[in-house]
Amino acid sequence: MGVAAETSSTVSQASSTSRSSSSSSSTPTTTEASTTTSSTSSSSASSSSSTSKTVSTRYPTPSTTHGGTVYAGCANTTSPLALNALTLTSDSMDISTCTDYCTKNNYGLSGLQNGDTCFCGNGLQSYSLILEEASARDSKCNAPCAGNKTEICGAEKYLSVWNATTTVPPTMVKQVGFYPLSGCYNTTSAALNSTTTTASSITVESCVGYCNTRGYAAAGIENGNTCSCGESLNKVAEELELGECNVPCIANKREFCGGKKGSSLVYVLDSESVGNDGKPKSIGQKNEATIKAAA
Repeated sequence: MGVAAETSSTVSQASSTSRSSSSSSSTPTTTEASTTTSSTSSSSASSSSSTSKTVSTRYPTPSTTHGGTVYAGCANTTSPLALNALTLTSDSMDISTCTDYCTKNNYGLSGLQNGDTCFCGNGLQSYSLILEEASARDSKCNAPCAGNKTEICGAEKYLSVWNATTTVPPTMVKQVGFYPLSGCYNTTSAALNSTTTTASSITVESCVGYCNTRGYAAAGIENGNTCSCGESLNKVAEELELGECNVPCIANKREFCGGKKGSSLVYVLDSESVGNDGKPKSIGQKNEATIKAAA
């Protein structure tokens, strides 16, 4: 059966001009901005002393590394969201908190916004662009992280984007044979309870095949290793964000097999989903896992 899957951990750029100006380089660098506070005390009318304390905020530049991630740049936020898989807000937010959260959940891009918010995804969406000019980059992404004032965490309308270049994140299989991806659903409300099997060898393809050979029109996979079949997807099934179905298949770490908290990726039989040439129509479409916006 035909399988159409895409993986991406890429960002869009405003231009293809090489970063060769003096404001950025191919080696990891940072720019520092200092904020000085002063206090003055007097022991007499004729004498006074002052002390100053300097806090340096480090502005990352393209190629700056942090753990296993590389700084991609400052990008504008969009509606729908530029990074739309998962969101985390914390008063202790810093770069590591965000990048660790996203990579742990199998997303290659991490975006920090407004000092305390982290977004995850596998590609910038909705025409969000990385700013090329160093002056624009530093003036737009200028909010200190809530949990570490020496680090930058985007701004109100801008994202500091970090790319986990050393990993290839899993993706959603868009279609298996005549079964295109319907979405991520609450397992209970989806009503795929005709038959269920659990095995460490299960993949999206094997689950759909399992249900198809038994005459079922809907297949759901969850927790990386559990496959359920049903006559159809419940019309009142609760649809979840695709980011909720973020567990890789045990048998194939390159594709997602539902979620851990009662969420399933559901594939539903559609006889018109394959063209006359025998290829799934979804093969030419963008990956739903990276374009579906969070509610």
